Amino acid sequence: MEITFFHKNLSKEEEQKFSDYVEEKRPAIESLLTKFAEDASILNATIEKFTKHDAFQVELCLTLPTKSLVSSEASHHITKAVDLSKDRLVNQLKKHMARLRKDRRHQSIRTAEAPVMKEIEIEV
Repeated sequence: MEITFFHKNLSKEEEQKFSDYVEEKRPAIESLLTKFAEDASILNATIEKFTKHDAFQVELCLTLPTKSLVSSEASHHITKAVDLSKDRLVNQLKKHMARLRKDRRHQSIRTAEAPVMKEIEIEV
């Protein structure tokens, strides 16, 4: 998996902290990508600092050969925003991989036929 970083309104220390922390979380995402070739997936990690609110917004965009997954979170701490965004991305990735394996073929309630009521004759 290839990672590209985008920074906006960050100091050098915050950029380094963000890059290191995303690299630390890399194995959790890569462990779910065993079906694809190593160079077939690209992760775009974007962070923006809002000075007025003293908050960080992190967006992780994972591009796969079959689909693109995007997760975004905002928090007052870089690590918390990365963790929350990574968790959302991992959940989306698990669902997508299950769909590729066709594990999600359960019957929908909407497609099930409604029971037919039989008419009963009552003699008086």
